[in-house]
Amino acid sequence: MERIEPLLFKKYPNLKKKVPWIPLLTNVPTPVERLTKLEKYFNLEDGQIYIKRDDKNHQIYGGNKLRKLEFIFGNTIKRKKKKAIVTCGGIGTNHGLACSIICNILNPPLKCDLFLFNQPLTWHVQRSLLLYDYFGAKLHFGKTDVSILIKALFFWIFHRKYDFILPGGSPLIGRGTPLGIVGFIEAILELNEQIKKGQISEPDIIFIAAGTTGTAAGLIAGCKLLGLKTKVYAVAVVKDFIVNSSNLARNASKALKYLHKKDKNFPKLKVTEDDFELIKGYLGSGYGVKTIRGQKAVDTIFELEGKEKGFDLETTYTGKAMAGMFDFLIKEENKNKIILFWNTYNSNDLDNYIKEAQFDYKKLPKKFHKFFEETNFQCWQITNCPDDIKMNCPAYLNHEYRFWRIIECQLDEEKRNEAYEALNKVIKLNDA
Repeated sequence: MERIEPLLFKKYPNLKKKVPWIPLLTNVPTPVERLTKLEKYFNLEDGQIYIKRDDKNHQIYGGNKLRKLEFIFGNTIKRKKKKAIVTCGGIGTNHGLACSIICNILNPPLKCDLFLFNQPLTWHVQRSLLLYDYFGAKLHFGKTDVSILIKALFFWIFHRKYDFILPGGSPLIGRGTPLGIVGFIEAILELNEQIKKGQISEPDIIFIAAGTTGTAAGLIAGCKLLGLKTKVYAVAVVKDFIVNSSNLARNASKALKYLHKKDKNFPKLKVTEDDFELIKGYLGSGYGVKTIRGQKAVDTIFELEGKEKGFDLETTYTGKAMAGMFDFLIKEENKNKIILFWNTYNSNDLDNYIKEAQFDYKKLPKKFHKFFEETNFQCWQITNCPDDIKMNCPAYLNHEYRFWRIIECQLDEEKRNEAYEALNKVIKLNDA
């Protein structure tokens, strides 16, 4: 449907001229779909499981980031009149990829500078680096999250045509704009309309991955605003100093306070730590680390539901959140609940963009070359697969790095075994 204006502006018309916004989402409202095979897997006789398909909210790149960027970029373009943005994240940041794509397709486009810090190396990371470059972002590297944040801030100070966007588009330890959070207050208004239309019963619980906390904080604030019985279960996927109950409550309250300040008709509300649940124990040893439970959840949900319905999860955010939901559903006292899993990971096919980039990592700044030269994550790299086979193989440059899950390799058994053994050595799973 055509994106005209947020439901938030229809409910509180005074916000329309006071809260910046531009239309970015192309496929909203995103559907809610029932996961009946997953219900059967957990032997739920009275309970129900649904998924909110934010993975398809845009025709190029879905996921949670664009809901935030509608309001953040509205501020960048309409209020601040900036022509470029600078932001930061890990070398595989989905936030950075969303910013790269949106800056590229805006009319006129914005310049995008990404300041990136190290995280565990995976095929997802390699793909992301190639995609940043494909969509025109300029890349800068630093070893740690703190050092790269300082570098980005200094760059911004000396480049005033740029707007600075915090990692993930969320306030960091209480600092920064709440506009990204507003995007997910809007998302709850969208869900509430779907509840009214009978597309889903009001959930008892929403499971969501919590990284920089903006998405979870918006859902929590939205449930508080509408007085829903729904409780958000935020599964922490970054370190405690960023994802903690205090920060979640503060960020949710900050967004509600911002909207009340813009329109006195908007209720004066405050979120407390009793309004949600923060679930820990799924991070592993650090950000971006693959875990056994996370990988199992990714594979299980794909085989049961994703393959048929056309969505994937990944191991940094949504897989860990799904692992938390799996452990919740194992318990007998939870088998009568109505559960909604909010899918924040893009399910659109980006493989063709990778193929157009021709895996030419040497176009990237030299500091990033090592991320391609130290480790191979695809079978065709290990076997030196001939072009006539490689170019027509579904495993070539596919997002799934485990070729044996995609296709029976056409090469001889010795080559297949070589690739299988080599890839199993680089696919490291944390016992967490």
